[in-house]
Amino acid sequence: MSIITCVNCGELLTDILSQVPFPPTPEKFTGERLGLPLLQQGTYAINPETGAITLHPDGAPGTRQHRGPGRQNGCCAPDGLDGPNLVCAGCGAEVATRKTDCWQEHLVAVIPEAVEFYPKGP
Repeated sequence: MSIITCVNCGELLTDILSQVPFPPTPEKFTGERLGLPLLQQGTYAINPETGAITLHPDGAPGTRQHRGPGRQNGCCAPDGLDGPNLVCAGCGAEVATRKTDCWQEHLVAVIPEAVEFYPKGP
């Protein structure tokens, strides 16, 4: 079990999380509108290709939307293609990218350099 905090100010970004293996993802967009969470609430996985810490789309309650121009772009919801779109609620540092557009598997990709992991429990 782990929690994730902001490396800049120590603000708690997540609730208690359990690590799970990174699930397989489609090789390419098939034209289907996915729109489903990649992970279950309360879990995280490390993307083996990018090293990003991946969460359920609602898995970072200690964040808020980035107010920078274009950071919330997307068709039906933020697609994350224009850079980090979540900031720490405590200090405003960029900490993650929420990808929840209609054509994507829904997730939050945490920036590894922007956070600290802390073990919790036995």
